[in-house]
Amino acid sequence: MNILLWVFQILLALWNIIGGIYTISNYEQLKSPLANDLPKSVWVGIGVLQVVFAVGLVLPKLTPIAAIYLAANALLGCALFAKYAGFPGILWGVVPAISAAFVAYGRMVLFR
Repeated sequence: MNILLWVFQILLALWNIIGGIYTISNYEQLKSPLANDLPKSVWVGIGVLQVVFAVGLVLPKLTPIAAIYLAANALLGCALFAKYAGFPGILWGVVPAISAAFVAYGRMVLFR
């Protein structure tokens, strides 16, 4: 089980680092279809936090906190996407959110 959690942590870290960098560097593409209401500083802040917490996934003491944040971030991203773009494509956020919740549960409850 420990190996499975590490595999999930590494995959989630890579997924969120790439997503955070994309969010920071492609603000104009994200702004137009999704949320004109959010200023650039909010998008950049979300991207920076996503990268920071992704790195926290591979640091044993920070893993549960990082996984909880990333699960919440993914679910809020799904809600934003559903509001502005409709239902298709939501699984791109739901699957990482469930995976991050699994990692948080595994690290907090199974391996104290």
